[in-house]
Amino acid sequence: MHDTNFKIFGYAWEDIKSMQQGTYKRPTIKKHVGDYGCDPLGDGMYRMFPSGDIVNTEERKRRLGH
Repeated sequence: MHDTNFKIFGYAWEDIKSMQQGTYKRPTIKKHVGDYGCDPLGDGMYRMFPSGDIVNTEERKRRLGH
């Protein structure tokens, strides 16, 4: 019996076979418009990503749609 979740270096066997045969298609990553996250800096300020802008709490909420 084979484990269907078995991975080799993070890839399923079917993906490895496709890579060997030159038919592998990487999964696409959805592109986001605008900022989609932030890191707190302290004093109520946040660094938005991917833009890198430093904003206050109100602007963070507006950009993230909260």
